[in-house]
Amino acid sequence: MSARVLTAACLLADADTWIEGGGILVARGRVVRLVSTRASLRRAAREAVVVDSGMCVLTPGLVNAHAHLELSGLGGRLARNEPFGAWVARLLELREARGARGLARDARRGAARCLATGTTLVGDVDTTGAAEHSLRRSPLRVRLFREVLDAQQPERTPRAIARARAAFPRAARMRLGLAPHSLYSVSPALLAAVAQTARRRALPVSVHWSETAAELEWLRTGGGALASLLGPSPRASGLELLERAGLLGAGLVLVHGNLPQRGEVRRIAAAGATVVHCPGSHGWFARPPFEIERYLRGGVRLALGSDSMASNDDLDLGREMALLRAAHPGLAPRSVWEMATVAGAHALGHGQEAGALHPGSLADIVAWNVAGRSRQAVLEELTSGGGRVEAVWIAGALVWPRAGD
Repeated sequence: MSARVLTAACLLADADTWIEGGGILVARGRVVRLVSTRASLRRAAREAVVVDSGMCVLTPGLVNAHAHLELSGLGGRLARNEPFGAWVARLLELREARGARGLARDARRGAARCLATGTTLVGDVDTTGAAEHSLRRSPLRVRLFREVLDAQQPERTPRAIARARAAFPRAARMRLGLAPHSLYSVSPALLAAVAQTARRRALPVSVHWSETAAELEWLRTGGGALASLLGPSPRASGLELLERAGLLGAGLVLVHGNLPQRGEVRRIAAAGATVVHCPGSHGWFARPPFEIERYLRGGVRLALGSDSMASNDDLDLGREMALLRAAHPGLAPRSVWEMATVAGAHALGHGQEAGALHPGSLADIVAWNVAGRSRQAVLEELTSGGGRVEAVWIAGALVWPRAGD
């Protein structure tokens, strides 16, 4: 691919870097440099094709740190505020009815919606294998967390371990991760196998953690709503089980985290793990307010996700930012933007190469039609659900809109 310069009225390279009238020199899928003056822009234009987005603002692509794209066909088909157990039962029924082809089609549809709303990197939990196969040709950048669970049933453990250890063919924009579903649905033997595989292959691990009171009660005492469905309780917290397995570290993604217990925030922060909050799904279940200030005061890295269309109205991360700010009005737009960009990129194992635009970073870029013309005004607008996506580039190539979109 030949070099190109993407230009626009303004550039928000990260939450603190604002350039007016500049551009981004891109080659071989990466950002070569930011162009900040007219003279340097003219020089860059002599060595590259210029792509001008007019009065738009260019930003890094958003990062959705937790989604289930294979469930994108279930929008509007499950009841709100339903008891969690009943919701899970209905979800499994509907997912089975979709079939392999339907789930693959739904995953592609979900990926397209992410791109259309400015998300360029997704942490997708793949339960059935539908996303792993159907998204290989998608332009979306995906950290595919291969989900495993055995429901504490020993006869299911060998197959789940084999899935965790299975080879992962090379894919240009898809990287592997592992997702032991939750600490109540994964046996100690399976969790140990996940930890061993993750260490050997340097894979990030995503797990639903501290989501419901029933989860915490069964783990701690063996009682509650899950007692009749599961075997003997480990009589330990989920965080203790993760720590024993050697998974509590910088490569761990803790999804939901609605009910952190005493001392857990400090331990998560010390380990460098990330907690992913999904505001739309949180509201769907009418859960108590998320303890975001507690996490922030404790120094925990927070990222944002959409969860699935089975418990949300959209996969739009801009909407997730707006819902977060509506629920927590005291949050600064800058902090919310970082949750939706650099924090998610770190959680998904992309370090500093995604979520911001700097020399060497991935050229995953979004052009927004916004009213604001200052850094603060644009951050305010984009984190409040404003702005309209005009174009999306991944690895420097235009991927949305495509002809016919």
